Amino acid sequence: MYKSFSFSRNPMSARLMMIGLGLAGTTTEPSAAQQTPGAEAPAAGELQAYAVDRERSSLVVVTHKAGLLSFLGHEHAIIPEGWSVALCLADPVPVTSRGSLVIETGSLVIDSDSARALAGLGDGPGADDVIEIQRTLLNADHLAADAYPTITLDIDSTERTEDEAFVAHGRLTLRGITRAVAIPIVAEGVATGTIRLSGALRIRQSDFGLTPESTAGMVKVSDDVDLRFELVAATTGRPCPPGPQ
Repeated sequence: MYKSFSFSRNPMSARLMMIGLGLAGTTTEPSAAQQTPGAEAPAAGELQAYAVDRERSSLVVVTHKAGLLSFLGHEHAIIPEGWSVALCLADPVPVTSRGSLVIETGSLVIDSDSARALAGLGDGPGADDVIEIQRTLLNADHLAADAYPTITLDIDSTERTEDEAFVAHGRLTLRGITRAVAIPIVAEGVATGTIRLSGALRIRQSDFGLTPESTAGMVKVSDDVDLRFELVAATTGRPCPPGPQ
């Protein structure tokens, strides 16, 4: 029976003492009850396809502030409106578990009320500043949404670290640059055939060719960016296709 497992990932940068990257979102997909009629049930321990319930799930990216006058700046929260997850899991989670997260770069929204609430942040920049920061976030000098329309996280394997904890090993691709990542994950069963995966991944913007923004070096965005996630997923009752060898 699922007890714990975890999963997470992805960063960016933007303008002034603010933006680096933050993403969050929610989504809705078929429940475990919506299985393909006549589909052959997976064997015990076999990888099964899981569908993420977007309305019960969330992704949010949080940027931090640094510098001598950092108290004058803001942390920022970014959520993606367009994203999808594919999961192949078994019960219990084996080292062969895999998955992927795809975020539409152009769908990222910074410092909306819902994004800041999800990240647990207070008041943010003013409305005019938010418009400019949003534009800067996606422009060619930062996330380059036109040139790099997606941000992807591919999980290739999982590793149990203790009784109810796992690390997911994979690759994050941002602005055409791919880096290896290891993500601590906690998984808990919420109903028969349904699990909740939660975790957080910290990355450095500079690892992906991004330079944290600053104002005269006194107020700046920290190089570190956190991706926090909570995914609720239910088995579809279908076995996963073979993965890459």
